[in-house]
Amino acid sequence: MTETPRDPWIPREPASLVIGAIAAQVIGGLVPQMSPFVIAGLMAGLSLSERDSGLVVSAEFLTLAATAIAIAPVLPRLSYRRVGLVAAALTLLAQGASTFSASWTSLVLLRSLAGVGEGALYAVSLSIVASHCRNPDRVYGYFQVVWALGSAGLFAVGGEVTAAFAHRGILGLIAGVTLALAPLLFLVPDVRAKTGSGTLVASAQASPMLCVMTLASIVVYVAASAAIYAFSAPLGERAGLDTSAVGYALTVSTLVGLAGAGAATALNVRWGRAIPISGFCIGFMLVVLALCFWRNPAAYVIALGGSVVVYYFSMPYLLGLAAALDRSGRWAAAAGSAYLIGFAAGPLVAGAVIVAAGYAGLAAVCVAFTLAAWGLAMAVNRGVTTSSRCPHSSRAEA
Repeated sequence: MTETPRDPWIPREPASLVIGAIAAQVIGGLVPQMSPFVIAGLMAGLSLSERDSGLVVSAEFLTLAATAIAIAPVLPRLSYRRVGLVAAALTLLAQGASTFSASWTSLVLLRSLAGVGEGALYAVSLSIVASHCRNPDRVYGYFQVVWALGSAGLFAVGGEVTAAFAHRGILGLIAGVTLALAPLLFLVPDVRAKTGSGTLVASAQASPMLCVMTLASIVVYVAASAAIYAFSAPLGERAGLDTSAVGYALTVSTLVGLAGAGAATALNVRWGRAIPISGFCIGFMLVVLALCFWRNPAAYVIALGGSVVVYYFSMPYLLGLAAALDRSGRWAAAAGSAYLIGFAAGPLVAGAVIVAAGYAGLAAVCVAFTLAAWGLAMAVNRGVTTSSRCPHSSRAEA
């Protein structure tokens, strides 16, 4: 399948828009990325239990996801820049206050408030790319490149500041990164996703069933990925590595993940979406089986690196599929919420499965989830492709 050009009145991606969107993406997704350190910092600094620390993070995740999906329908009618700046201000206020909070109740309230701002920024980053870029899949690939590069440094610094200053160290780091990136939000265009001749977006709404199937595919696939990621340390210990070695393996794997992000960016939709989606689903199932069944340190390191490569390769295609549903970017914004729900659900599902059926059960569940996600994504891709070929449709496959 070859790439079908997008509508001619949608301009090519200006660098300022891409930089602003990446800044919004990083600020909005920073806490989920650094959540292991947040939990560890809360346990060390405030002597919270695993449950209470997890509840603080879960509250932020829930408000983040709820805000992203709540704002998605109206976001195309609002100014992206104004929404981003207001959300960043709210996020900074809550993050700064929570850094000095000493009680569990105030932390839950403040981190939930931060989640509102982060959710709006996450939605802005996905929606503006879907509505204002000629090739959203490629720009979503840029997102993954930045995450792969940035995460390696953030993991190293995050571990040090958490060890030295507990929760204040990691929350302060998150607030500092947010403050440093906030000025880049001025690069986000002060525009709305309008329709009509001479404007940026031609809105063509896909069927509600395709939209729901897309979100379900993202939730299920990310849940499987997060399940493996959350238990990567125990999996490494089963393979014969200590915790320190697992940490180094994760850092190296993050850098190796650049290969997946780079491949998705370079390939984008030159071969359509069906072949890449099928490829990363097969690849993920293979690494799951290797991680859960093959107790060998070298095999673990290789499989862990493969899982990160597959993850960074896969996300641009799933987000791009959501962007193809609606040119105004509403479903792309909602896809951010679906991602966060899957990310939060993965560890919970994995923990329950491991207790009930061990790591063989985890492998079986992750493979089943991946097959379900593949089936849903293939059905949606077929529907999008059929719609794009309809002569009366203003939508073309991205």
